[in-house]
Amino acid sequence: MPGVSGYYAMAPAFATNLVQLMSTNPLGESIPNPSKYDPGILYPIPRWSARSLLDIDMKLRMYGFDHWRAYELSWLNQKGKPIVAMGEFYFDVDSENIVESKSLKLYLNSLNLERFSDSSELTGVIANDLSALSKSKVRIRIHGPESNELATNQIKEGRLLDSLDVEISAESPEQALLQKSDEVVFDESVRTELFRSNCPVTGAPDWASVVIRYTGNKISEPELLHYLCSFRHHQGYHEECAERIYRDIMLRCEPEELFVAMNYLRRGGIEINVYRCSDPIPVDVANPRLIRQ
Repeated sequence: MPGVSGYYAMAPAFATNLVQLMSTNPLGESIPNPSKYDPGILYPIPRWSARSLLDIDMKLRMYGFDHWRAYELSWLNQKGKPIVAMGEFYFDVDSENIVESKSLKLYLNSLNLERFSDSSELTGVIANDLSALSKSKVRIRIHGPESNELATNQIKEGRLLDSLDVEISAESPEQALLQKSDEVVFDESVRTELFRSNCPVTGAPDWASVVIRYTGNKISEPELLHYLCSFRHHQGYHEECAERIYRDIMLRCEPEELFVAMNYLRRGGIEINVYRCSDPIPVDVANPRLIRQ
């Protein structure tokens, strides 16, 4: 899988915006569970739909990937015996599309009654389907229930901001909330467990652990926590929230280096982890399953 990418060009002004895409998304409606394998149920969301609204253009360098974990993966062996496992899917930040999470859940459910010779055959099918949807190579890993690969880890990185006594008045993310000082720090790392945003399709809350690591002028921590808490009413996909945070910190605080990690809690048997960085990062960068996941 390519290292994970670079510079983005803004979508044309006349392009369909995110609000219009949401109005045509069929997954806000009730959809029956598929009874047979159906890759056509996968629903793509163009990345530019959010990036054009964020004005992420060629002046803003950004690398990274999206790491999805699926805990309700099951299929049949050649004798019809059920097999259960957990899956990891890695999407390159340069992929043309992301996949709508409910459509991925339904797609994985469509595999429940299909027979495969082994997990390698299943991996190939899922990789081909997700690569076709995202228009980029997707890396797949399958783990049996006896594996400890996805065991929960305590958070080890970053100073927790959550005990700061701050007043939260902003009801939407505002770049101007962020402040920097003249003090220069190297490899500074902070985190919060208070982040909440909302699904743009259903309005359901999405919870995340957020880690921010940077080098440059020190970012005021009370203002940073205020900014992150201001997403509480915001409606946006996980990837859009991470890229909005990355953009706002880069433009407002101008760090020399920046890494943003958002580890979202599981919903519908799927959890999404979004990583954005000012320098290329390999997909095998430490991705611990955090305590709340």
